[in-house]
Amino acid sequence: MESIDESSILKPGTKIKPLTDENEAKIILLKVYGIKVLEICELNSYDDKNFLIFADKNIKNPYIKNFCADGYVLKILNSFDSKKIAFIEGQTSLSLYLNSQKFVSPLQLQDVEGKYYSFDNENIVRLYEFIPGKILCDVPPCANLFYHAGVYLGKLDSSLKNFNHDGYKNHKTLWMLSSVPHLQEFVHVVDESKRGMVEDIIHKFQQRVLDHLDEFPQQIIHGDFNEQNILVNKNPATGDYRVIGFIDFGDTQYSCLLFEIAVALTYMMLTTGEIETGGFFLAGYKMTRIIPEKEMNLLKLCVCARLCQSLVLGLYTYSLDKGNQYLLTTQASGWRLLEALYNRTDSEVCSIWNAVADEYLTQSYK
Repeated sequence: MESIDESSILKPGTKIKPLTDENEAKIILLKVYGIKVLEICELNSYDDKNFLIFADKNIKNPYIKNFCADGYVLKILNSFDSKKIAFIEGQTSLSLYLNSQKFVSPLQLQDVEGKYYSFDNENIVRLYEFIPGKILCDVPPCANLFYHAGVYLGKLDSSLKNFNHDGYKNHKTLWMLSSVPHLQEFVHVVDESKRGMVEDIIHKFQQRVLDHLDEFPQQIIHGDFNEQNILVNKNPATGDYRVIGFIDFGDTQYSCLLFEIAVALTYMMLTTGEIETGGFFLAGYKMTRIIPEKEMNLLKLCVCARLCQSLVLGLYTYSLDKGNQYLLTTQASGWRLLEALYNRTDSEVCSIWNAVADEYLTQSYK
């Protein structure tokens, strides 16, 4: 297992989600940001609390110069990640950098004291402008959409090559692919009929990928380019949806580009439940970066590892918070996809992806 500071990895049984309710969120917004709330609703979230709010135009904050009629998102960070101040500052710098590069992503706002984050008891509080639009999982899936998702992520990664921050140096979370071996601490929640498969994937991922981590190119990556983080917009002329931006920095990290592709690929395939979907996404990503053969040969295993993370951690966290159905989002389709991939060889899966990509790219319209 990779040698890391164990205090940076969440321990089993730890409850970290904030208890902040809508009324408390209103008080924070008024006190910290000078914003009087007209409407508020809680958004889906895994370990944090997020609130969409619509505000009175009379904002008493000299650092918020433009009123956002589309609303704001108040993010209350979980108590565990709130201790990682260097990483929080890295996220802030990344948010400002990407906005300067004209990427459509949440604009982080300053509070009444000019700070980009503050504390509410043990939880870090941040505010962002809300970006209107649909997310990828809410529109009809199609080949063009997955292709353009790949194109977009390739361009984002190309831009991220030029960004760095010391706050990312030692940042580790349970959701990073480098943390897959830690799933052994949670695998007891998995049904015995599937547990052997999960443990085999963890073992192979350690041997074939993590033991050779320094052989793969690394940089700051998005780390969670999934169907619920991707913003899309409809072209009125064609009726097609295209990717225009993203809405979450929470899993940004310094890591392998191999992991960036694998995570995104996982969620594109989960959207349809079909292995073939990955071919459309890879066709788009390769427009910016050629994926070396060594990485291609490991992509199936990395996708399986990510599916194990999503499925095992989803089950485990649900065991602590059974009222949160959001935690079970990928269970049914996820196990089916994992078994379909697990029962095929690396070369068989790569052949499927390459054949789909080649056929798509020879079309006259994309």
